[in-house]
Amino acid sequence: MGTKKPFRIKKASDFTRIFAQHKSFANRYFVVYSDNQPEHLDVQHWRIGLSVSKRVGKAHERVWVKRRISESFNNISPLIANSLDIVVVARPLVNKRSQMFIQTQLVHVLDLAGILNGKEKE
Repeated sequence: MGTKKPFRIKKASDFTRIFAQHKSFANRYFVVYSDNQPEHLDVQHWRIGLSVSKRVGKAHERVWVKRRISESFNNISPLIANSLDIVVVARPLVNKRSQMFIQTQLVHVLDLAGILNGKEKE
């Protein structure tokens, strides 16, 4: 299905703001950055930004990875706090992995970050 447009982070300024917070958690497959949404936003849902570099693979492989990450977030959506902006950086090892494997690894790194069940670490 994929993540709907209002739930995506597209602006470079939003990515910069989230990276500047230096709240990152990682495993072998993903790096996750998170921050609270700015007050001026009128979004009642978490937002996600995806970064998949050319080291992951060719264009069609990067799109494939982005779709799997997006679908994983849709599956675990009830576990994520609504007031968060999340940026997921895919590492090259994630290429050619199954949907279930990607979702399992995302749950792992989001749990490390304390994002699941709305318990964000400071």
